[in-house]
Amino acid sequence: MSSKERKWARVKRSGAHGLRRGAWYVVLNENKSNIVVLDVSKKAIPIDRSMLDFTTQKPRKWSVVQLDPQRDAAELAGEAGLGPLYGVCPNCAGRANLKPDDTQLTCPVCQLLFEIDWSVTC
Repeated sequence: MSSKERKWARVKRSGAHGLRRGAWYVVLNENKSNIVVLDVSKKAIPIDRSMLDFTTQKPRKWSVVQLDPQRDAAELAGEAGLGPLYGVCPNCAGRANLKPDDTQLTCPVCQLLFEIDWSVTC
C-alpha cells in the first residue's frame, strides 16, 4: 500500500483485541477478506474487519469515547483520572476528559489543538 493509499482504522467497541478505543492505527495490510493488519506500536496486529471503522484521510479530530459505567467498569478503573466521556488525540493517542460543550481541545501529551468529532462515539 503506497502512502497515497494509506488507510487508518479504529475499533468500534471494547473487546478482547487490546487496542485503545478511539485511537487511530495505520492499516498495514487488508488483503484477507475478514482480517486487517494494523500497526500498533510498531507491531503488526491482526484484527477482525467487522470490529473496525476506516478512513482514507489522516484523522485530524479528537475521537470521542463514551463508556458505560456498568459494562465498562474495568476500563474506567484502569484509566486513572478518566471519566465515562473522554477524547483520544488524533496525533498521539493521548487521552483527556471531555465536557459535552467542548468543541476543541489541546492535547495534554503533544500540546496540539484539534476539533472534537462529536458525530460518532467509540
